[in-house]
Amino acid sequence: MELGLEGIQGLSVLRSFRLLRVFKLAKSWPTLNMLISIVARTMGALGNLTLVLGIIVFIFAVMGQQLFGESYEKPECFEDNQIPRWGFRTFLHSFMIVFRVLCGEWIESMWTCMEVSGYACVPFFLLTMIIGNLVTGKPLHIYLSISLSIYLSS
Repeated sequence: MELGLEGIQGLSVLRSFRLLRVFKLAKSWPTLNMLISIVARTMGALGNLTLVLGIIVFIFAVMGQQLFGESYEKPECFEDNQIPRWGFRTFLHSFMIVFRVLCGEWIESMWTCMEVSGYACVPFFLLTMIIGNLVTGKPLHIYLSISLSIYLSS
């Protein structure tokens, strides 16, 4: 199958097309065919959920960067006079902190923010957790409920 193309870099990526054999197998296996069609129909509904979650994370990341970003540039606010790794300095770091908050890892980030900006961080983190959990709920539960509703309708 190699056909003397061993010296060319990047052709090993073409081996990933072997995964498409699963779809060929689904034609002869009705249960797998049904599962693949349910997952495909669920992706459309999950696109809306992902879009809403992305917008919420974007809004809170920009808010955090605007409210607390400049405060993280002062190393004298910290005991060891070093700027922490996690902060609202850049959009990427803000995005990752908001994602951490939505995943439930908010204690360390809020404590660091409180060292920099005082108690002004508490309402921001609480609002992020409340709105994030209300709008998105638990994405796994929503995904499962969408999948089950599509499964039951078929």
